[in-house]
Amino acid sequence: MELSKKMKSMTLTVFAKGGGAGRLFGSVTNQEIADALKDQGITMDKRKIVLDEPIKSVGTYTVRCKLGYEIVGELTVKIEEKN
Repeated sequence: MELSKKMKSMTLTVFAKGGGAGRLFGSVTNQEIADALKDQGITMDKRKIVLDEPIKSVGTYTVRCKLGYEIVGELTVKIEEKN
């Protein structure tokens, strides 16, 4: 539950290679989000990160993370284009 509260107040920034006009080459994956969380000191298996749809453009998204039995935390992920 503490991790859920910490994640809810946190905004995670992920940099992805972009093609201009707010579009990305490919999409942001669960693994990239898990790696960004690890940089923040939170270790999470990529299979516990639930994306409703593939992230293919720059912007801010809400991602759900399975933290335990019927415990789901929400994480705000901001996608920025990498130069």
